[in-house]
Amino acid sequence: MRTEATTVRRLRSESDVYATSNTGLESNLKTSKSSSPRVLGQCERRSPASARLVSLVACKEFSDRFRSGWVIACVLVWLGAIGLTSFLGLVQIGQIGVQGYERTVISLLNLVQYLVPLLGLLLGHDLVVSEREEGTLRLLLAGGVSRACCLMGKFLGGCFTLAVPLVLGFAIAGTVVGLSAKDNAIAPFLRLAVSGLALGILFLGLGLAVSTFCRTRVQSLVTALLLWCVAVFVFDLVALGVVVSTRSLAAAQEIEVLCDTMHVNAAADIHSAFDNVADRSAHAAPADRTSTLGWLAINPVDLFRAVNLSKQLELHVPALTILLTVALWLGGTLGLSVWKLRRTDL
Repeated sequence: MRTEATTVRRLRSESDVYATSNTGLESNLKTSKSSSPRVLGQCERRSPASARLVSLVACKEFSDRFRSGWVIACVLVWLGAIGLTSFLGLVQIGQIGVQGYERTVISLLNLVQYLVPLLGLLLGHDLVVSEREEGTLRLLLAGGVSRACCLMGKFLGGCFTLAVPLVLGFAIAGTVVGLSAKDNAIAPFLRLAVSGLALGILFLGLGLAVSTFCRTRVQSLVTALLLWCVAVFVFDLVALGVVVSTRSLAAAQEIEVLCDTMHVNAAADIHSAFDNVADRSAHAAPADRTSTLGWLAINPVDLFRAVNLSKQLELHVPALTILLTVALWLGGTLGLSVWKLRRTDL
């Protein structure tokens, strides 16, 4: 009986406190409704800055991916893929084991140009559409976050999520190669790592645009996979057809740069070409590369391939072409995403 009486007294005291708090809340609401616009302006000035909102959204996006296991899975997959490719990359020419940095770059080139764009698209395809389906995007925007800040935060969070497994994989693989092969010429490997990360970020922006334009996750996933196939496979076949039909005399040189999709030239030829680049360059005839640079600027995968095989293909890609391609792709995809989200009725 005493225990029941004590429980009743506690319930009554809690109800009294709840009623008092409700009364205070109602009075605060009445006061806020009767406040002047000057007070509202002061509240707006006290709100967090746009940079802080973007960083909060980015941290939330990365923490969600980390808790879901996406980051850990990518780290393990990427480390395993790089390790096996580095160790077995020269099987075609009868060698097994870790080689120097430049040969490792040639072995890893196919892996990076296929897997990194796919990771970027898979990471970006549900950044917006998933929260729109779950109804959390409306709550996020109702909390005072603008649509542009929301997109930038999600994009930066996705970039950080993509960078963690890539940087860890390249750092560990580069350390193992340097210690095993005792190679100090790390410049080609660093170029591969930086260009691979930039390639993933470009396709992450493309995936963000797909997520903004699509209405469901399934539609976004299918669109992302189709874009990956077009960028990695179909574009090179179209470029091959155009080059052969318009410039048949110079088609052999153009094919070597633009149409390396499935490594039609055997990997042994590429590795053997690595040994006698100086001999070939002495007999190489100068060719007009203007049209080639135009094709490279359209597709980031071809630009990535040309940057990392510039010595083997005897093709110099100007830094201005690289910067313009990155700026146009990022500006175009992010601009389209902001434009579409601002006109989307949530």
